[in-house]
Amino acid sequence: MRIAAVIAAASLVGCRATEPSDPTVVRADSAGVRLITSGPADRALPWTLTEIGPLTDADGNPWVFDAVTPERVLTDRGGRTYVIGGDTAVLRFGRDGRLDRVLGTAGRGPGAFVRPVRMASQGDTVVITDPGKGALVRFGPTLDPIEDRPLAGELARADWHGYRTGGLWLIQGQGGEERLRRTVLRADTLASPPLLEADDATILADADGPRLVAHRPSRYEIRLYEGPRLLAMVRRPLDPAQVAVQRIALHKDGTLWVERTVPGSSDPARLDVFGPDGVYVGTALARGVPVGYLPNGEVLFVRAHVEGPGVVIVRTTIVRR
Repeated sequence: MRIAAVIAAASLVGCRATEPSDPTVVRADSAGVRLITSGPADRALPWTLTEIGPLTDADGNPWVFDAVTPERVLTDRGGRTYVIGGDTAVLRFGRDGRLDRVLGTAGRGPGAFVRPVRMASQGDTVVITDPGKGALVRFGPTLDPIEDRPLAGELARADWHGYRTGGLWLIQGQGGEERLRRTVLRADTLASPPLLEADDATILADADGPRLVAHRPSRYEIRLYEGPRLLAMVRRPLDPAQVAVQRIALHKDGTLWVERTVPGSSDPARLDVFGPDGVYVGTALARGVPVGYLPNGEVLFVRAHVEGPGVVIVRTTIVRR
């Protein structure tokens, strides 16, 4: 039961494809950094996204969540999905999308929660960050509770953490309104020099590999790193007054997903997709970034529950054209 993070390995610069036929795409190189600039005009995503159905309870009824973000979801290579389901439990859904296990309870002991907020994995161990309890709540390979790890020092201030062959990676930003002033990725040991620092930027790390992305809110430019080394810049020349990037996700197939909105507008979000070569593929309306990827190629999206308040997680197939 090796757990795979929601944000999987990407390879936007792993292959040098032939020049695209789309004349709106400009490729360049600058000191070993690939610059891929796609045109500003939106076009419909040329893929067919088909909903299989929502994650359900054991009887097949849709499981309704108050809210779901990628940080609250994990998938494993067996096709199972783990979701933080409120303040008392982690829910596991089987390959068929039905609930098959509940981890945790309310309390202070091992395997208990006060306020879980995000999940990671360390080998075959599920790790849930619980700032209310001041601990990392852990479940071993058999999903039995094991001793908590206290949240202390730099770990307590981390916005994200992931366990890798090289050690523990942390992303730290400043809280409150200063959240994006300076973001730091630390690796291996908490005392080591930062792997990556970015002013006025959001950093997103891949918990399964060395890939990182960074985004500065003032422009539509996603920077792709491998560790501290900048590999590529993926761009679209859109008006900053009309674009606010909300979330970014990396798919294990090499695609890059960018959720954006119009500042001050109630219009639904738009989801831009870029191929493994960094070229813009198309835009889907009224969708946020996927919150999970299953090994059979299915993607997990969040949508409003049609029969009442709350949201559901929907298994979705993608046919690329």
